[in-house]
Amino acid sequence: MRELQRFQVALKAFIVDGDRVLMVRESSGEGVWELPGGRIEVGEEHLPPTAVLRRELAEELGAAFTYSVEDPVVAWTRPPDPPRRNISVFLVGYRCQRGPGEIVLSDEHVESRWVTRAESAHLPLAPGYAAALEQFWLSMAGAEEKPA
Repeated sequence: MRELQRFQVALKAFIVDGDRVLMVRESSGEGVWELPGGRIEVGEEHLPPTAVLRRELAEELGAAFTYSVEDPVVAWTRPPDPPRRNISVFLVGYRCQRGPGEIVLSDEHVESRWVTRAESAHLPLAPGYAAALEQFWLSMAGAEEKPA
């Protein structure tokens, strides 16, 4: 019998404001940059993915920050990074549109930044994020070229 790969599953938000996307810097480990969002917790398996994403964003960005959730746009894998986690994480990123409200970061992150495509390429990113961001930026460029 073939061994099956095991993953945690996380939902992330590509929150867009014009030509910029919101990135957050982790407070643990090497302080790498990632997207806001997080893992599906035990007991949340029955919830719609967008409900889990909304819970995570409220925890990480504060209840006053608003946004609309659109479609999933990118899926990728973050490899294990011991001692933090010993299992890969399968991530699904949703395109979101910024609304009004101020960001109040939880203690999971020490900084947030709205970045352009060029700026995101110069951040020290969490493992697996560079390719995911590039896919996202390409999808954004394609969306801008489609007729309305």
